[in-house]
This record gives sequence, C-alpha cells and structure tokens, in this order.
Amino acid sequence: MLKETIKPSQEMALNILLVDDDKDLLVEQADLLDALGYSCRTATSAEEAKVVFNGHHDINLVISDWSLPSGNGLDLIKSLGEMNRNGRNFVGILLTGYPSIELAVQAMQDGFVDFLSKPVSREMYEAALNRASERLAGQAQANSDTKVVESVASIQESLNALMGKLGLQDKEATTSDEDVAASIRNPNSVHPAVLKSIIKARRNRQKYFEGDLFSDPSWDILLELTAAHVENRQESVTSVAIAASVPASTAIRKIRELSDRGLLKRWTDPTDARRIFVALTEDASKRMLAMLASAENAPII
Repeated sequence: MLKETIKPSQEMALNILLVDDDKDLLVEQADLLDALGYSCRTATSAEEAKVVFNGHHDINLVISDWSLPSGNGLDLIKSLGEMNRNGRNFVGILLTGYPSIELAVQAMQDGFVDFLSKPVSREMYEAALNRASERLAGQAQANSDTKVVESVASIQESLNALMGKLGLQDKEATTSDEDVAASIRNPNSVHPAVLKSIIKARRNRQKYFEGDLFSDPSWDILLELTAAHVENRQESVTSVAIAASVPASTAIRKIRELSDRGLLKRWTDPTDARRIFVALTEDASKRMLAMLASAENAPII
C-alpha cells in the first residue's frame, strides 16, 4: 500500500517515480526516500518508466539515473514531457555516478530541478526534494493565474457581446483585442535608442529612491533581452544579471521562471560549456516589440 507523501513543511506533496537500472541502488535510494518520509514507485528502464508514469497521473517528480539500458535520464524526461500534452505538471532530478560540467549545464538547460552526484547523501536529497516541491508549487500558481486571466477574458467577452446586442458597446473596446493580436502578429520595429532610454530611466529611479523599492527583475531582464534582440547581440546569464542589476542567483531563478512560461530560451556557448546564453523566444520578442511600439511617445519605465 503506497503511503501518502505529504510533508507539512513543503508547499506541495511529491509523488515520486525513481528510475535506475541498478536494482540494488534502486532499493537503497527508495529506502533513503522512505526515511525522509516519501514513498515512490520505481522502474529499471526508460520503457518501464514510461508505462508507470502514464499509469499513475499523480506522479509529479521523476528522479532518474543518467545511464539507462536504452538511453539516458535526460532523454527520458524529455520524452515524458513530449508525451504529456494535457498540462500535467512534473519536474525532474538527474542522478549520475560520473558528473561533469557539460552534463550539469545540459540538465539546467532542460529545466531539471537538480543534478546530483552518486552517492547521494540524505542532506542532498532533502534539499533537492524541497526545491522540487517549491518548483511545482510555482508552476501550479502560474497555471492558476493563467486560468484566472482566461476566466476574466471569457467574462469580458460575454459582457462585450451582451453590450453589443443592447447597442451599448464601445467601438474602441470591441477592436482593442483584435488590434493587440494584429500588432503581435506584425510587430513594429523599435529603435535601439528608445530601449536604451527606457532602461536608463529605470536605473535613474535608484538615484531618488531606495534600490529595492521598485524591484522588478523579470521586467528588467525582458527589457535587456529585447534590447539585445533589436541590436542582434548575444547575452549570457551573467551579463543579463549585471545589466538588470540583480544578483546572479536572482537572475538565474527569474530566467528559469520566464523560460518555464515560454518567454526565454537558453543554450550553452559552443566554445565554453561553462557559459549559458539566453534570449527571448520568437513569441516573446513579438510581444515585447508590439507593446513598446504601441506606447508611441508615452514613456515606459
């Protein structure tokens, strides 16, 4: 009987699938998770893992060894994500007995919560599980916010239709959503000087007020990467952190959140695996340019 895995100190319960082709290590890790208060389902291959994952929709954390009989943990997590098209939230933790910088960077790019080297200590597992719970809670909140926005939009649409039938509809309101959609499909170019003036104006606020009063790292990162897009230059995670005037740890966390929302993409520098580049996705760049162009002469800071 699988026992419930709710821990009072965590924001979200974890239902774990543990994957390792070494049966002895699999039992050892399962015992360690049990000692931490978690139960888990197990699999010894990628094929078995897919069957277990698809058969238990409560699984929201997959912990996989890098080396598997017919593939690897990175590919397994990717394939599970591709198979899952119904909005189901889950995260991954990668284990390996042969750690490397390249593998750690790849795991980060692929959105893994953690990259752990065997043998994994109790403290390492506990910290990684806490981060997994926090990531899942963040994803759940983001999904909830999206549903609220969609619900409000649906209500507004119904209200507009009713007002139209009563002859009370505001012509400007009826075309605003269509105008926004059109501007996103065909965004106007924004001059680099405009972006530089916006970024400069935001930084100038710190001369008159405390630096953390207007803290908005996500927006600063989007603005900086929009400028990079317009100027056709590459930005690394480190350079974005410096440009946005936030600690590297904050920048990494925000970049990960923005990536989870489909606004940013990340990749490894082919000449230096220690450096990770980041940029707006095509959709995000269109939205940023459309929004900035729509402001015309009104300053956006």
